[in-house]
Amino acid sequence: MNTIKKMNAFGWVSIAAGVLALVGLIIYIVSSVTGYMSGQKVNALPIVFAIIAIILLVGAPLLAGKVDSRILPVADLVAGVLLIIGACVFINTRVSLFADIYFIPVNYPASEEASLSISLAGMIFYIISFVAACVPVFAGSFLKKSAQSTELSK
Repeated sequence: MNTIKKMNAFGWVSIAAGVLALVGLIIYIVSSVTGYMSGQKVNALPIVFAIIAIILLVGAPLLAGKVDSRILPVADLVAGVLLIIGACVFINTRVSLFADIYFIPVNYPASEEASLSISLAGMIFYIISFVAACVPVFAGSFLKKSAQSTELSK
């Protein structure tokens, strides 16, 4: 609880990026196993990468006073890379949906269009999460200045 009070804006942005990645992950899973995509194989790479990225994004600010401050921006950078790779795989698995709806715009089922709309929302959450994960990389620390001086004096 004390760490939460000591976090600066970069720590909160990192946690927000983790929450956005969680929403994108949930949308990916839901759109992959329901509706038009229900019978197709689910690629596990975006799921695994998003889980690792969420752990890194939420864990980095919470461990800010306990580990070396040079490791934390690297953790956010790695999380951002994992998120963008997951987003690329997510987009790549939905190429057939894009092709069916936008390039052959006749006689597609309504469930296919709904699946594409849900998938687009998930892709947007992944990309916004990536952008938010890139912001704390440039932070010197996830702690407020006053909290940093007390942590260093310990």
